[in-house]
Amino acid sequence: MKINTVLFDFDGTLADTFPIIIYSFRRVFSEYEGKDFTADEIIGMFGPGENEIFRKHISKYSCVEPAIERYYYIYKNKHRELAKSSPGIYRMLQMFRARGISLGVVTGKGKRSAEISLRELEMLPYFDVVITADDVVNPKPDPQGILMAVKRMNTSVERTVFVGDSNVDIKAGKQAGVITAGVKWFRPAGFSFDVEPDMSFDSIEDFMEYIKGTVF
Repeated sequence: MKINTVLFDFDGTLADTFPIIIYSFRRVFSEYEGKDFTADEIIGMFGPGENEIFRKHISKYSCVEPAIERYYYIYKNKHRELAKSSPGIYRMLQMFRARGISLGVVTGKGKRSAEISLRELEMLPYFDVVITADDVVNPKPDPQGILMAVKRMNTSVERTVFVGDSNVDIKAGKQAGVITAGVKWFRPAGFSFDVEPDMSFDSIEDFMEYIKGTVF
């Protein structure tokens, strides 16, 4: 059966956004909590969207909403400086769209930060569906977001590939029953998945060749 749909995780898959995410969280926690969290400590908070992270970790209730607004202000204003993608990503998205492949995003980002990133990186027009942490009850590795995207795009899990750079992405894809593609193009050398994806790609070009072979 031919693939007709490709779903992407966002952070670390479509763009190297971890520098802006970590920077923004560290700034807000420093300003509102007086704490200097490490990158690993912040990554350990991931799962729910940004708003929920702040509701959990900002100790003073009256500071939660100001901290959330401060986060998005920093995130947007530093985005072009700290968040990068790759020319290969744009070539891939353009090729897939030109060949009639449906494209979607299923991300652990909240709706607001996802829209900022997609607009700042000029990626929004490529996608038919964007599912964020605000759209689901259960975040990845739960398959809810992937299955929601499959349903909205009127396709089937058998004809869908989910592309991600983390173990939670691969777990979510496997639980959803889609084909899983683990990608490492924004990861440091030597990175490996604890959960084995159906296939793994070190380069954008190799993934494009795979899709060409299964679709065209």
